[in-house]
Parts: sequence; C-alpha cells; structure tokens
Amino acid sequence: MLIRRVSILAVAMIALGSTIALAKPTLLSRQVIAQTPTNLSRPNRAKSGGWLKDLNLTSQQLQQIKEIRRQSKQQIAQKSQEIRQGQQQLHDLIAGTTATKEQVRDKYNQIKLVKQQLADIQFENTLAIREILNPEQRQKFADRMYKKNPPAQHN
Repeated sequence: MLIRRVSILAVAMIALGSTIALAKPTLLSRQVIAQTPTNLSRPNRAKSGGWLKDLNLTSQQLQQIKEIRRQSKQQIAQKSQEIRQGQQQLHDLIAGTTATKEQVRDKYNQIKLVKQQLADIQFENTLAIREILNPEQRQKFADRMYKKNPPAQHN
C-alpha cells in the first residue's frame, strides 16, 4: 500500500513538474539547479545526521545507507545534469523561431523520460533503505516522507 502511494505520488510529481517545465522552463531550470545537491552549497546531511538521527539508526544501518547513496550518486548527478541541459535546450527551442512543434515536443518528451529515470533511481534508493529499517524506523521514515510531500487526496 505504501509503495503504491509513493509510486502514485512520484508519478504525480513528475507530471506536475513536466507541465511546469513546459509552461515556465526558465523558472523550473532555476529550481532544479537550486535543488541539485552539491557538497559546497550545503552540509552533508548524512554526516551531520539530519533527519536520520530521528530514526535511531545503528552504525551498521548508517553505513548501509551511505553505501546505497554512494552507489547511486553518480547516476543521480548524471540524470540531473541531463535534465538541466535538456531544459535549457527546450527553453532555447521555445524561444527560437526555427524549431518545429515536433522538435519542441521531442525535447519535452526526452526531458520527461530522463525525469522518470531519475525518479526511478531515487525510488529504488528509498526501497533499498526501507529494507534495512526495522518496523518502527520504517514508520518514522514514511512519516517523514509524507510530511515533506503529502500524498494527493483522491475522492
């Protein structure tokens, strides 16, 4: 049930983000750049503990989480870079006078695909972290995720 809700939330966020990218490509480009993690712009939350402290993780669990993050770090950085470049190209295509509607649509779909790939990597990280948590930690982990991004209400 939780996985289904997280999947629905991830798809909704990607769809909303894609819509915003098309409507306001320069605004989203700045937001993506601002949200892209860099070690220079903010302290390493894993080192300081951040919200992970609330989970009362063992040192073994912390090492496992660091390893999960280390393994996907390069993939996430690469996909984030592809998205930034694609959004700049989309911006240029929309602002220019030579691109056809089909070229603009192709670039939009290309960005949408890379965003989905990035969301899949992040979701797999979430699943991997979930596997090393005990039931109490899972509850706090899920509560934290939904506190940050509450699921959409369906009527």
